[in-house]
Amino acid sequence: MQKNRIVGYDIARALAIFIMVIINFNLVLSNLRDTGILSHVLSFLQGKGAALFVVLAGAGISLMIKKSLQSNNKLDLKKKRRILLKRALFLFVTGLIYMPLWPADILHYYGFYILISVLVMHSKNKIIWTAVTVIIAMYPVLMLFIDYEAGWNWTLNEYTNFWSIQGFTRNLLINGFHPVLPWVAFMIAGLWLGRQDMSNTKIRKQILWTAMFVFMATQLISSSLIEMLISILGFSIEDATAILGTQPMPPMPLFMISGISWSFAVTAICIWISEKSEHKKSLDFLVKTGQLAFTHYIVHIVVGILSAYLFFGENNLSSIEALLYAFLFYILLVVFSIYWRKKFKKGPISLLMRLITG
Repeated sequence: MQKNRIVGYDIARALAIFIMVIINFNLVLSNLRDTGILSHVLSFLQGKGAALFVVLAGAGISLMIKKSLQSNNKLDLKKKRRILLKRALFLFVTGLIYMPLWPADILHYYGFYILISVLVMHSKNKIIWTAVTVIIAMYPVLMLFIDYEAGWNWTLNEYTNFWSIQGFTRNLLINGFHPVLPWVAFMIAGLWLGRQDMSNTKIRKQILWTAMFVFMATQLISSSLIEMLISILGFSIEDATAILGTQPMPPMPLFMISGISWSFAVTAICIWISEKSEHKKSLDFLVKTGQLAFTHYIVHIVVGILSAYLFFGENNLSSIEALLYAFLFYILLVVFSIYWRKKFKKGPISLLMRLITG
């Protein structure tokens, strides 16, 4: 059962990478003029892959320390805490190194998510959910005192003073692509998910149906409140969506709730699929792809988007063409994963990280 559970998590990671590939390729390569069904689907998926990616990382931390927590092995917990802090530093530095290529990087934020998650990873479930709730709730309060648009040039979609101390801190914590507040709540919620016995059908169904209900209710509430702000209070559609929408920028509470519930539901479904599959080898290509998730995240930027940018230029393709290119590149990632895993258990970036951090 434990093996199947891990397989399910790997499949979910493969899906998270797939979503990020098609969203990021579309962002850089597409002329964004399409207004059809594909445009709505891509809009719906904005931020969903990254949210799933971070939630799964939190679950991974819980699975990593599970035996140590159960046996109350403080020495082993201390050792794993040290390893996690080293990995947080590695990811932070790695993200900053290639930010000139990809300003929307998540890895340097990721390092801070781990840093904060390490502080609460041994806490009781009640404290975990209190932390998630407080972080999500405090963000709109912060927006009353901080200008979310500070530092942004929305015409060029650039952060103008990122490398200044003030700009870097503000971007990292408050108004970047994946700011620590409130995005760290995804990883902390993942800590709780990783503690659950997802091989238990009853528990998995409870999580799945609760998450699906919360997700659908959040989407319905969001659209209803946006319509009310526009029709009754005279808000523009842009302002109403920014406040009560489920889009990732700014990451307001309804987006966070939507992202957590979406991630829980998708993970539960992936684990269920892995258990119900009569021919588990048929899912092996997804398992191997998910196991190289960190490598694929970096490769799809440094190799995929950069090469496409050199060939096609920026925003010169239709949404369909960008999507087809993303599909092709993802297939290449899958093929690479299959051949790499024949010789190595970890991806190249994971091996490098383990070599450096222990």
